[in-house]
Order: sequence, then structure tokens, then C-alpha cells
Amino acid sequence: MHVLCLLDELGRKLETESFSTDAEGCDKLARRIGDPEKCIAVGIEGTASYGAGLARRLSNLGYNVVEVLRSKRDKNRIGEGKSDSLDAERAARKAASGRGCSMPKSQNGWVEAIRQLNIIRKLAVATSIFAVACAKSLFTAAPEPLRRRFRGFDAAKDLMLSFARKYKPASALEEAALASLRSGRKRVNRWRYAMSV
Repeated sequence: MHVLCLLDELGRKLETESFSTDAEGCDKLARRIGDPEKCIAVGIEGTASYGAGLARRLSNLGYNVVEVLRSKRDKNRIGEGKSDSLDAERAARKAASGRGCSMPKSQNGWVEAIRQLNIIRKLAVATSIFAVACAKSLFTAAPEPLRRRFRGFDAAKDLMLSFARKYKPASALEEAALASLRSGRKRVNRWRYAMSV
């Protein structure tokens, strides 16, 4: 849901209302705001994420849309509650004053294309790091015969014991450990392939 808080020219709260995040909800929200010429500004948090669709729609309709920046202190305000209606009012007051606001991030062109690629790259890197940590943890807790057989190998370099294909497990526990390591390696390789495409 998008929550709208309307303020008058003196900063008095007129009303708070919720709208769905689909196209119809965005249009209803715009109609509730009224004439774009009479609206000083519309403050939206997250114009590059959850508020992107609404920011685009309102900008296309002629509203002065500003990105409301949320400081770390806003997340933990002592003595103040946390709710969507309170967040909407804070955003409206910041937009009206112009403090704590910036121009919305562009959602088109090469900047947005790089941003999207960067998001998936961060996910791939985090996944690889987590997979290596899991491999080390699994290898550390593996049965002693398996650990003795592959001692000296770098679990990060030889990720998920890809060299262990010819190793014949001596127990169900060893078989499970090797299967887990190989499964993790396949997942990492899929991410690496996706990043290279």
C-alpha cells in the first residue's frame, strides 16, 4: 500500500489515506492530491525501489516529485511510534520544507541499467562468499578419513571439492558430506555463468 498524507499550505494535516500500489491505485492517489499546479511537492521515500512506480506516474502527470531521504536517526526516534501514517506525514513535512530531500533517481538510461547490473553482481558475490564459508564449515565437520584425504587443499580455491569426484565414500556420512559440497559447487557455478552472460 501507498499511504498519502495531505498537508495544507500552513502545514496542517488534512487527512491520511491508503492506496494500492497498482496503476489504478496510483491514479486514485493522484486524483486525491488534486491539481499538480496547486501542489508544492510530493515527497516519496524509495523512488528507486518500492516508490519507483508511483514516482514515475506522478512525474508523468506533472507533479513536483522529490525523494525523501531517510536518515538513520529516523529509524529509531525515541518517544515516537512507527507506522505508515506517521512515515507518510514525516515525508510530507520534509517535502514541504525541502529539508532532507533530493531529486528522484532516474529510472531510465544507462545509470539505471548499471544499477540493476550492480544489484545482481552484489548478490552473486555474496552468494559465492557464503558458499565458500559453507564449504569450509562442511569440510571442517566432515568425517576424519575424508578430511585426512583432502588435507592441504584450499577449500576456497578448489571450491566444493570438485576434485573429489573419484573419491569413493566409505560411509553414508561421507557420501552426504561430498554430495553437499558438490551441490554447493553447482549452485556457485550457475551464478558465475549467469554473471558471464
